[in-house]
Amino acid sequence: MMRVILSMFAPETEYERQGDVQDVVFPCGYIVAADGDTIHLYYGAADSSIALAHGSIRSLLSWLDANGRSQHSGDRRHK
Repeated sequence: MMRVILSMFAPETEYERQGDVQDVVFPCGYIVAADGDTIHLYYGAADSSIALAHGSIRSLLSWLDANGRSQHSGDRRHK
């Protein structure tokens, strides 16, 4: 389990920033392509649109390694 302070997924474009709920993006579902690395992420934008983002799973995991910190998986005191 990893925790990050930085945002990996945040509103950037006009349709993600302006709508029923301002400055909100949230994942709704995903598909992993046949190559096993490409991810297609369906997401809601500002509670008024649905969009599709594409990325590399390897790149996402590398970003987490560089920007995350480990969680103590067996210790309930650390949340």
